[in-house]
Amino acid sequence: MKKAAILFMMVLITGFVFSQSKDHRNESGRHLKPAGLNKFYGTWKYEGQDEVFTIVLIKDEYYNKINGDKLDFAVGYHSYKKNGVLIDGYDVDGKNTITTGSFDKKVNNENILSFRFRETKNRINARGTLTYVKGNPDKLVLKLILAEGGGMISIDGKGSQYKLHVPNNIELKRVK
Repeated sequence: MKKAAILFMMVLITGFVFSQSKDHRNESGRHLKPAGLNKFYGTWKYEGQDEVFTIVLIKDEYYNKINGDKLDFAVGYHSYKKNGVLIDGYDVDGKNTITTGSFDKKVNNENILSFRFRETKNRINARGTLTYVKGNPDKLVLKLILAEGGGMISIDGKGSQYKLHVPNNIELKRVK
């Protein structure tokens, strides 16, 4: 019984020491600010004959409780209107439909922002990129790829071909 009590106390003391050292590490964590990310923040717009597609990107931070590091990344929302009617997304201050915007280590290019995209109409997820048009800091090209195996997805348990309700492979201009 005495051995069990001593073992229990050792576990408690060890846990307390580790929890204190983690708290110390949290206070001294790094703040990782990817170079070039700031140039993507703002409002971007595509205007076609009868359609307007807008993306709003802002800075957000992820806080890692284990090591205390903070990481900046881009989040935001989109709005897609045809003939003035909202087809997909949010008009103003919407929920994030664009998340985890950062630079892909495989691509290693600070002019290409990779992100997750969520279409609101059928709650379909896609992967996307925003790529700066060479020589023009006020233009981006948007490309989206369905996150669920290319073109085949399942809606309400039924597999089918799916086309996103928002424009794709378009050039956006900086509004602000």
